[in-house]
Amino acid sequence: MSTTQAQWLVAALGTALLVGCNSDNNSSSSSTKSPLNQRPDFLSGDISSQHYDLDADLLTAGVGGTGLASSANVPVAADPLNPTAAELRKQAIFNNFRALQDTRSAAGYNSLYGPNVPATANDGRITGTEYIAYSDDGSGQQNVVLMVQIPDSFDVNNPCIVTAPSSGSRGIYGAVGTSGEWGLKKGCAVAYTDGGKGNGVHDLNTDTVNLIDGTRTTASNAGTSSHFTASGDLSSYNSTYPNRIAMKHAHSQQNPEADWGQYVLQSVEFAFYVLNMAENYGITDGNQVRMQLVPSNTIVIASSVSNGGGASLRAVEQDSSGLIDGVVVSEPNINPRKLADSQGFSIQQGTNTYQHTAIGKPLLDYGSYYNLYQSCASANTPIALGQNPANGTPTGGVALGMAGFVERCTALQQAGLLSSDTLEGQIAESQQKLNDYAVLASTNIIAHTYTRFDVYASIGALYSNAYGRFSVTDNLCGYSYAYATATGGAPTAKPQAALAADFGSGNGVPPSNGTLLIDNTGNSGTGASFRTTRNANGLLDEFLAGALCVRRLATGQNMDGSPLTGTEADQSTRIQAGLDDILGSGDLQGKPSIIIHGRDDALIAVNHTSRYYYGLNHKTEANSQLSYIEVTNANHLDSFNAFFNIDTQIPLHYYLGEGLDLMYAHLKDGAALPSSQVIPTVPLDSTGGDSLQAEVNLPSISSDVVCPITFEGDVLTVPECG
Repeated sequence: MSTTQAQWLVAALGTALLVGCNSDNNSSSSSTKSPLNQRPDFLSGDISSQHYDLDADLLTAGVGGTGLASSANVPVAADPLNPTAAELRKQAIFNNFRALQDTRSAAGYNSLYGPNVPATANDGRITGTEYIAYSDDGSGQQNVVLMVQIPDSFDVNNPCIVTAPSSGSRGIYGAVGTSGEWGLKKGCAVAYTDGGKGNGVHDLNTDTVNLIDGTRTTASNAGTSSHFTASGDLSSYNSTYPNRIAMKHAHSQQNPEADWGQYVLQSVEFAFYVLNMAENYGITDGNQVRMQLVPSNTIVIASSVSNGGGASLRAVEQDSSGLIDGVVVSEPNINPRKLADSQGFSIQQGTNTYQHTAIGKPLLDYGSYYNLYQSCASANTPIALGQNPANGTPTGGVALGMAGFVERCTALQQAGLLSSDTLEGQIAESQQKLNDYAVLASTNIIAHTYTRFDVYASIGALYSNAYGRFSVTDNLCGYSYAYATATGGAPTAKPQAALAADFGSGNGVPPSNGTLLIDNTGNSGTGASFRTTRNANGLLDEFLAGALCVRRLATGQNMDGSPLTGTEADQSTRIQAGLDDILGSGDLQGKPSIIIHGRDDALIAVNHTSRYYYGLNHKTEANSQLSYIEVTNANHLDSFNAFFNIDTQIPLHYYLGEGLDLMYAHLKDGAALPSSQVIPTVPLDSTGGDSLQAEVNLPSISSDVVCPITFEGDVLTVPECG
């Protein structure tokens, strides 16, 4: 517990408190004094601050909610080779917002959800002040970014803080469009963290890195101020593997996920510190500043989506100081600890029963399994040709062509991993293997879109590196990152303009702003996009050798079940140790909690994450206040619905907002929490019309249309519900 946390705990117990109703910030009006507002000891370096008016606001960076709806409005730097920090911030907010929301009006953007809901006079723009700093131990090896946004609408008499840790491997603005949006519109301070991932890009060719504001300089000039600088014998590595790129989430050797919960808690501490500065709401007491806002008089909700959602759950599990009051997360990447089979439970959905031995696997396990078989399962499907899976119409995306998918099937068969001799049989067999791995059949068609964007291959390479704390120089499983053509060209130097734009346009994990996942054996050893490389038999197999390596390291055994030996055994041991560090305990300390998850999530599989975590929590906590809301016809990435123009899915983001409304009402006014249930949504393709309507397509969590989720004995029952 830090010094500041200890002070807050005393305040929360009522021994030294000035409640937030005191509007006089110039002097203390009580004989008892509140704690001093002391800078948290985890902060490293300076704290930057900037007030943003309507032309560069906190939520839309001045673009406005209407402007965010179109990719035609993407901000452009005046000098692309040398963008300013302000220009990079604007790009980052714009691109991160659109990466996570379906901005089509037909999906309900700016009518059911979005910056203009409820309607505002400023096109959803929210003015306020932004504070940014590093959390680090002084070595510069961590440099986790923390940010607090305080909207001008913040009400000191009704104070609230919402956390917004970034999803995926995104940077500090990665959750602006999710829980950040809700918090800013509610008038809450928003506590962000990039979770030690944060789109840190070290270009080994130029030896340049980005700073906390996204601008770039040489690694030597940056020193400990670098957002991320790779370690190892980089000179020798770069001479053997030229033009490679190291990325923070994969190559920091920190296994940041192990500390995601602590980083979220630090973001809350940082928010309290900033709020209680003299320039904000602190109480001036002579030459000292005391805290007016403390956990006991401020509503704090932990929230976010995907990796950010998992981070917020871990924060609540680890909250020993009472900083957080409740949690609302959507599609969380939570890797729950596995109960012993004798203490376990099964999941029943309709006629399908998922036994305890098959569920609750970590992302690297089922993700590496996806990586083996999904390309073949996607062969000969419309999405493989760049078409809408719902109706076969062309999309705006670039078609991959089917050769890689088809030949991956052949390669799997030749490796003894498929038995069928026909393409149709191999496709069906691959799909069945995935569904037998506790992956819901309703996710099958959505998974085609994810493999279209290399999601499963990227997960395998990224998380195996991160969990094992490997350096870029380790070339784990023969993978690296580099700028290259998608058609198979060797890695080339990433153009300066592209490097300069990484902070604003990248997502922290390839494919990212032109940086691709590379098979180092491609092009006779010079490397090429893994999608384009051929095996020894001449098959375009999408680097099956690398996928098999990741699978072996993830499971600790060969494909025939025999134990690993030699180097791979050592590498797998490192990865397993890292996995042990990131498991969720399932103990939310009895705090009111809501988990929302789309049933059709083909990335963070419900049987392995939210469903299992819900059961684990109820097995762990006698006083559980966790509600699990499963939403039909919803997947992991709303933005994919927009990209592929999919009308068979609804925007899950809509329900994150409703969940946060319900939690705020519970914490503020004592309103009842929702019961665990399945929400029977009706997608647009089923009803027609110009756009989704709440009363027709998106039943409220609090509506009379209830399909209860029950947990009795050792069976979690999730109804089909429409």
